[in-house]
Amino acid sequence: MEKKEHHLYLETTLENWTDIFRLNQRFLSKFIYRGQANEKWKLSTSLERQIERLFPNLYDKYTIPEHERLMLKEFQWKYPLYSSQYPESKDFVEWLTIMQHYGATTRLLDFSYSIFIAMHMAVAENGESGAIWAINKIPLDFAIFKQYIEKFNVNSASHDKLVQFTLEQANSLIERGFEKDIEKQLLIISPKTCNERLSRQQGLFIMPSDIKCSFDDCLVSYLDSTEPLKIKFENLIEYSVGAKYRQEDISLIKIIIPKENNFEIVKSLRAMNITTEILFPGLDGLAKSLNYARFSFQGID
Repeated sequence: MEKKEHHLYLETTLENWTDIFRLNQRFLSKFIYRGQANEKWKLSTSLERQIERLFPNLYDKYTIPEHERLMLKEFQWKYPLYSSQYPESKDFVEWLTIMQHYGATTRLLDFSYSIFIAMHMAVAENGESGAIWAINKIPLDFAIFKQYIEKFNVNSASHDKLVQFTLEQANSLIERGFEKDIEKQLLIISPKTCNERLSRQQGLFIMPSDIKCSFDDCLVSYLDSTEPLKIKFENLIEYSVGAKYRQEDISLIKIIIPKENNFEIVKSLRAMNITTEILFPGLDGLAKSLNYARFSFQGID
């Protein structure tokens, strides 16, 4: 009998960080990762967080696309002062990736193809319990593929065509930001132009389709439940090789990293040459890389 399809949200705690190496590598390759320094933080874009700070009691959600439009307009107007090469005016996604790189708040959320880089982001300079969020690419890619075959009346598409189609869809969604009833969706964004930081971090972005709602509101459309199924990490290892659930059934994983493990993880990641200095090239990255614990008092009698 064929197994029922699921869209599971799993939560687990990484007690021994080396257990990451016991996860099936093909299973890991299905996901993209984001590390956050506090396990209580939800997934939210920098623009979403900015709006919450500036307008904590905002009722008119149509203020948000107008805020984004004005930011884009000002950045595009002033950018030629700093560079003679820039995207076309309607290539909104590419403009947002540049803005994100230089510190502007945007609707893009940073992710990495590497679970170890996400782990670094979760524990570096951190005295709290962090978390790694892992989103399965398959449901996101399938939604775009379905839209592609419906639009062009075909039954297959190359990877390059789907990447280009995703960017076209994303640009259209940004332009239609004021419309009602935009389908809630998450789009995987691979910028046309790479920079050194993006390359070193094995980076990419996820963009929510409707800026008037939260990232979480778009994410839940891929989940059976907003409440996670809490499991032991040993069970996740079993699932990664296809035990109770198919790998494709797991849409979202939250891996909590207890703060007691931070020192050991940072030390081990540094031995793997995963440091702030490497991930953030330049003098600012070097300076920030100095801000890690050089001593641990865990387990001292």
